[in-house]
Amino acid sequence: MSSYDLVVVGGGSAGLTAARLAGRLGARVLLAERDRLGGDCLWTGCVPSKALLHAASQVLAARRVDTYGLPAATGPADLAAVMAQVHRAMAAIAPHDSAESLSADGVEVAFGPARFTGPRGVQVGDRQVGFRFALIATGSSPALP
Repeated sequence: MSSYDLVVVGGGSAGLTAARLAGRLGARVLLAERDRLGGDCLWTGCVPSKALLHAASQVLAARRVDTYGLPAATGPADLAAVMAQVHRAMAAIAPHDSAESLSADGVEVAFGPARFTGPRGVQVGDRQVGFRFALIATGSSPALP
């Protein structure tokens, strides 16, 4: 059974940052992710929403440019082109959150569901590992009152 100084469960913003920092400081780190690295921020939250907001801002500016004596844009925005740009933005960031990038910082990545098996053990997929410290960084969901 492999043993690590730190096991991080969750490959979103917090998990990536913690794992990368610990790896750079010389700790033996395993990051466990059940799906894809990057988390909600990269795939469904921060990056796509900010790209869409930027596109909306550009459309609004193009429609108001006539206040400066320039011809204003008319007609609808090309949503397919906007979404293509959103996907390009995500694709540009994804390599920085990759297993290869983490490996360069001394972090090993294991894909699969993680389940704690004891006070110093975790199973990732069908692999059992030991650890000194663990960080659960699996994200959260808002609770409606």
